[in-house]
Amino acid sequence: MKTWLAATFVLAASASTALAQPADPLKAAVAADNRTVGNVARDAWRHPYETLSFFGLKPTDTVVELTPGGGWYTEILAPYLRDAGQLYAAAGEGGRFKAKMDSSSVYGKVKLT
Repeated sequence: MKTWLAATFVLAASASTALAQPADPLKAAVAADNRTVGNVARDAWRHPYETLSFFGLKPTDTVVELTPGGGWYTEILAPYLRDAGQLYAAAGEGGRFKAKMDSSSVYGKVKLT
């Protein structure tokens, strides 16, 4: 009986510690539902979480994305940097990328240059 109670206490303490820790905002951005199916499919080869973690990206950073193309990184960076950082996308004016930026509020703080 004592062993069972001790095991229950350890499990409960572990669960409460796990719940108290904040979720990883970068993992949340990679898994966000604003990302297109095609771009998510590329994650298997591009490893966005590992790549951005390697560079030490923080939610307070300012990032300049040069020629963002279809917005694969933008889909991750925009929500990740939205609250405390800044994302500049050097994409020129108009075109498909601009239409993507106008398509969702998640891209509302992306500055196009």
